[in-house]
Amino acid sequence: MKYKTIGAFKNVQNIPYCKATEDMKVGMGVVLDRAAKTASLAEDDTAAKAIVHIVTNINDKPELHNSPETYVVNAGEYVRADDLRTVNGLEIEFAAFEIDGGTDGLVAGDALVFTTSGLVKKVADATGYAVSFKVIAKTAYMDDGILAEIVAQ
Repeated sequence: MKYKTIGAFKNVQNIPYCKATEDMKVGMGVVLDRAAKTASLAEDDTAAKAIVHIVTNINDKPELHNSPETYVVNAGEYVRADDLRTVNGLEIEFAAFEIDGGTDGLVAGDALVFTTSGLVKKVADATGYAVSFKVIAKTAYMDDGILAEIVAQ
C-alpha cells in the first residue's frame, strides 16, 4: 500500500511503539493494544470491523537495498501503525496481493474492508466498519492495483 498524496503522508498520525505478535506485511489492518504495546491481526469479524490502523514501514533495516514485493514486519519487531481516521477522504493505493481475491471483478464504487487475515476484501455493504475503502479506479501500482478513497465512519 501507499498513500497517493503528500497530504496523507504529512497528516497521518501513527503509533510507532507496538510490536507485532506475528509476521505481518505492510498494508495489513491491525488491532493495537497500547497498554501491552502489541499489534495483532483481528481475532474475529467483530474485531475486524473495528480496525482503524494499517501497518506501514518503519525503515530500520537500511542494509536492505532491494525491496521485496512488500515489506515484512516480523513477530517481535516494531510496527508503525497509521491511524486511517486521520486521513479520512484521502487516497490510498493497494496492490492486488494486498486484496483478498485480487483486483479481478473490482470496479469503481466497490467497498473494501479489513478482514481477519489483515488483507482487504470486497463487501456489498461497509456499514458498521470503522474504516473502509471506496474503489476509484484500477491502477498499475505494483503491476496490478487499485486507487481508493479512505472512508472513516
